[in-house]
Amino acid sequence: MSKITEIREAIDTKLDQWASSAMAGETLLQQTKGQALHQYEALKKRLSDTLEEFESELAKAKGITNENMQEIQARFDDLRLRLALCKAEARDSFETQRDKIQHSIAMLEVTVDRQLAAAGRVIHESLRKAANEFIAAAIRLEAEMEFLAIQFKVKKDDSWARFTHEKRALILQINHYKDRLEEKKRMTKDKVAVFEGELSEGMSQIKHAFKRLLD
Repeated sequence: MSKITEIREAIDTKLDQWASSAMAGETLLQQTKGQALHQYEALKKRLSDTLEEFESELAKAKGITNENMQEIQARFDDLRLRLALCKAEARDSFETQRDKIQHSIAMLEVTVDRQLAAAGRVIHESLRKAANEFIAAAIRLEAEMEFLAIQFKVKKDDSWARFTHEKRALILQINHYKDRLEEKKRMTKDKVAVFEGELSEGMSQIKHAFKRLLD
């Protein structure tokens, strides 16, 4: 398994990912669209802020040639550009730009993995810390974008009225899910892995409940 991929696929990261999705869903239910958009901009800035340290730590990694480092820097620049350009203004444009951000994040991680492997480098502690902070910020933004995309699909007033009327049941469902997550976090990693399918399915059910309200 690759370096950044190991962090992405670690059970701790998956727990954070599910927790971020639960938080994003709860935000959607409790905030206005304007507040949700403000939160979205804040999360973009947070991810952008992690890029500088991540890039700086990568530059310290020995064995990466100048040419290969230029490729990595190009990926960082592309993600910075995507974050700066993406505005949540209309459903179609938002979904297109969201896909571009997610693609840019994935390509950055793939490129870093490939260049570290080519240089025969392992992630040193300060680089791992910077990578963890980047991935945590990316996961939070990805979750926010997914639920914000659902909110963009609410077109009619009666649809939104039904959505808000039934939000109490969804909030209870999310809180129950968050309690289960906290319970699993107290277990050892090998025991948590046993419940991976259950936790993934629980989040899928929450997302399905949101979408069902918009039919």
